[in-house]
Amino acid sequence: MFVTVLGSGGSEGVPVPYCNCKVCKSGDKRYRTSYLIETKERRILVEISPDFRKQQLNHNFSIDYLFISHEHYDHIGGLPDLRNIMLVAKIKIKPIKLLISKRLHKKLLHQPYIVREGIRYFYNTLVRHKKLLPMIMDYGKKYAFSDFQIQLFRNRHGRISCDGFLLESEGKSLVYLGDAGSLYQKTESLINDSCPDLLIANTPYFYSNKKITKGSRSTAKRLWITHHLGIDTISHLCAKKILLSHFSHRSGLTHKEIENLVSEYKNVIAAKDGMKIRV
Repeated sequence: MFVTVLGSGGSEGVPVPYCNCKVCKSGDKRYRTSYLIETKERRILVEISPDFRKQQLNHNFSIDYLFISHEHYDHIGGLPDLRNIMLVAKIKIKPIKLLISKRLHKKLLHQPYIVREGIRYFYNTLVRHKKLLPMIMDYGKKYAFSDFQIQLFRNRHGRISCDGFLLESEGKSLVYLGDAGSLYQKTESLINDSCPDLLIANTPYFYSNKKITKGSRSTAKRLWITHHLGIDTISHLCAKKILLSHFSHRSGLTHKEIENLVSEYKNVIAAKDGMKIRV
């Protein structure tokens, strides 16, 4: 099993237009976060970011399954491009099976209908035309697909829920936490009991909330950035390798600086666009 990092940036990507901060001027380039998991027989796209079109053109990958963790734009913003590819350009590619919780499926189907060409429109159109085939999944139940098994779990991401999964294939295991800001006890137990070969965590600020919120930030900003985990809150979890990703320019850390920080942990890797990891 292999994982390709298609994008390792936070919701704003790196560099950010008009920004003159150290990170944006460092030469680092990060598309919005997305991963391609390859088992022996199948390819699973994890998150469909607003940079999906560029990521596909750069890596030329096919998709058998798509997983979406939650409804924030940086995780679903590629749906318009997918609709344009399949229904406007009429490119003949096979329908994609969507690995999704019942909760999130309903949320995307019934998002506020603000404009005609919003995410609700694109999602409904893809489902209605059977280009996306929702595989509705319950939390805590194992599902078998082709040559892999997958089990969904749910955690908190600020005020909303964020889904993650444990995936097993040919004796290897992978956990994806998504944008979890806190882990339920069930999730911690699942991770520590399975001790996956690879754990992927989205940590925009590298550290957890307590470290990043020190200083003169406003209360509103402190509340906003409590939505994500950090290295100090996940390094205790059992995993052979931990991949940190989804880095924001607001961390104030260049990729080189992040690599220096992770060197203190024997099993932690800092994600970079285009990186390919054997699980």
